[in-house]
This record gives sequence, C-alpha cells and structure tokens, in this order.
Amino acid sequence: MKTKIKSITILLTALLIISCSKDDNIPDATLVSISPTSGPKTTVVTISGTNFGTDPSVVQVFFNDKEAVVQSVTNTEIIAKVPARAYTGAVKIIANNTELIGPEFTYTITETWVDTFAGSTVGNSEGNLDNALFNYPNGVVFDSQGNLFVADTGNHSIRKITPDGIVSTFAGSTQGFADATGTNAMFNFPNLITIDSQDNLFIADTFNHKIRKITPNGEVSTFAGSTEGNVDATGVNAKFNFPRGITIDSENNLYVSDTGNHTIRKITPTREVTTLAGSILGFQDGAGATAKFSTPYGLVIDKENNILVADFFNNRIRKISSTGMVSTFTGSSVGYQNGPLASAKFKRPIDITIDANDNIYIVDSNNYVIRKISNNGLVSTIAGNVTQGVEDGAGSEASFISPYGITIGPDYKLYTTDAGSNRIRTIIQE
Repeated sequence: MKTKIKSITILLTALLIISCSKDDNIPDATLVSISPTSGPKTTVVTISGTNFGTDPSVVQVFFNDKEAVVQSVTNTEIIAKVPARAYTGAVKIIANNTELIGPEFTYTITETWVDTFAGSTVGNSEGNLDNALFNYPNGVVFDSQGNLFVADTGNHSIRKITPDGIVSTFAGSTQGFADATGTNAMFNFPNLITIDSQDNLFIADTFNHKIRKITPNGEVSTFAGSTEGNVDATGVNAKFNFPRGITIDSENNLYVSDTGNHTIRKITPTREVTTLAGSILGFQDGAGATAKFSTPYGLVIDKENNILVADFFNNRIRKISSTGMVSTFTGSSVGYQNGPLASAKFKRPIDITIDANDNIYIVDSNNYVIRKISNNGLVSTIAGNVTQGVEDGAGSEASFISPYGITIGPDYKLYTTDAGSNRIRTIIQE
C-alpha cells in the first residue's frame, strides 16, 4: 500500500514539473503595431504582434488606461473597440501573462454633452447634489481624493462636494474677515481657487485683498496680503487690489491675477510677493513691467511652465514665458470667432484650464460658451450657443447664463460654475 501511494506521489510531482516546464517555455507576447492610430469612440483597432494566444477571455486591452472590449484574438492579432471617453494615451495589452505598452492612440472627440451637476435656485443649503444650493459660485478645483471644492462667492464660503455627491460647507460663513477653522472663518467674495500637492487650498479672497490658505483639516489663514494696495513684500506686508485668479506651479509658487492693479503677481512658498508682469491698465506685449493687461482673471500653467492668462477686458489669452516675456497667444478685438489662433475672437474670457494632452479650455463669459484650443492650435466651441439660458444637452444645444470657473475632474469631465444660474455644470466629451 505504501509503495502504491509513493508511486502516485511521484507521478503527480512529475506531472507538475512537466506543467511548470511547459508554462516556462511559452514565449513572451510582443506588440508590434496598432492600426488605425487615431479615431473616435467605437473605432475598431487591430493590434499586431506575437504570442497573444487565442482566448479572448484572458486578454485585456486598455486605451489610456480605460479598458476596451476585446472582439477577437489570434496568436498574432487582437481586435478591440475603443471605449468612450478613453481620450488620448498609450495602448496597453495584457496577454499571455505579459503586460505590453504600445504606441499612443489619438482619441477624436465627436460628441459633447452638458449636464447640471449640482445647484438650482439661489440659496445656501447642504445635502445631496439634488438638494444643495449655491449663491453665485466661482472657482472650482479637485483634491487628490476626488473632492470638488467650490468658491461659493455670494455665500462667502468654500463648499465641498465629496465623490459620492454630498455637499457641505468646508470653510467660511458670513461675509467678513477672520482666520479660524472651518465655518468660524470668514471670507469676502472668494473668487478663483487652486490647490497644492498636499491638498492645501489657496483662494483669491477678492474683497479682502488677500490670498487665503486652507489646510486639509479646514484651518484658514492669511497667506499674503493685507489692505488694498500694490506692494511687493513678504506675507501680510504685501498688498493686492481685488485679486481674482490664482494658480500654482510644480515648485509651489503661486501666481495671482491682481485685477485692480492689472498685474500678475508671484508668491513663493516662503510668501515673498513680487510683480511678475504688467504695470498700468492697457494692452501691450513685452517683458515684465513693460507689458500691460486689462483686468486679468483666470490663470493656468502649461507643461513648459508658461502661464496662460485670461485677459478679460482685452478679450485675449496672453502667454507669459518662464523668462517673463508676455505675448498674445490668441484673440484680438472683442467678438466671437472660431478657427486658427491668429483669427479667433473672444468676449470677456474669465477662466482657463488645460488637460494632460495640452488642450486648453476657456470660459468665454460674455459669449456664454466654453471654448477649446486644441493642441494643434485650433479654437472651437464645445458647449453653449452665444445665447443665455440654462439648458442641458448636446454641445450647442446647451446654454449658460454666466459661466465662470472651470476645472478638469479625475473622470476627465470638465466642471464649470454657471454663476448666474447658481449651478455647477459638467461637460462630457466623447
């Protein structure tokens, strides 16, 4: 009996060794090419390579990390369909226990849809998305946990919307000025808003002429600024004149559009305030203080550390290079025109953001539309129709009353505040 059991054990061990040896001898998969390399959602893409196997159930394909439907697999070819909202990014496959990164697939936007995310009539109430009320919301930004923060300007507070759709007041209460924690703090028409890598919020507290900081646990302090004025100095010794726009670079330097002084100010992490560009009211390209702006608002920084500025009353998007040289990126006289950068026209651009693929989005406030500057330099309208309204719907069927702030969510949607309708709107591109 012992001899029989021993023989069975030896046989099973031998089979296991043969099986493992067989797996070890399977050649690694390789990825050679994809075709086509661009297209909209539902595009059927052929991925060529070797050693993919023949079982679709064990093969995965991702476009920019969004999983696709695998339609068929042979040892040398995978057929997959591009999922909606994949957007531009690398193709990845997992086949034959091998993960492979392929070339980039350029996603083409064919549809845009606008929805109301939160808000309705003017008010100040918390709860779920359907019940929450805002009062002229302006700036919006996401933290690393997917919470959306809203500068609820007319309520003089910063609101928080969790990923599961619960709205609360994060900081602020009645109109005024007070550094404190949570609702014990006070703001005076907080405007645009940015965030650093540690989830500290920075707010242009416009009518207090200050830049305020809010830690993740809700502690509000004055980062820079005091009374109305125009003084370069450190922290509260500096002075601003109705600051409205704010952004941050990778080294935690803040850039502020000091609208009343018509300048762009820089604040280092040690709170040293200097004037980066601009001087008196006007329009002029040039270096530093020789340049002129007319009530600059929203700011954003691109991958080359250029600052793009929504120059509100000049109806232009200005560009400040890393060396401080100011130029006109696009726009000219007031108007509404799509097309190449040199011929595009805007009417009171107010905020601006940029995605991972260098597409720029502009809130063109007095045209009541959201514009897009693609990474190949073409200006288009993705939402709104140059008439005021509060309609959700596809692209030009949608309408806004007073669009203001804009940001990009972790879900790739655009989130924009429609201040005049007291709503947060989403824009889906697919």
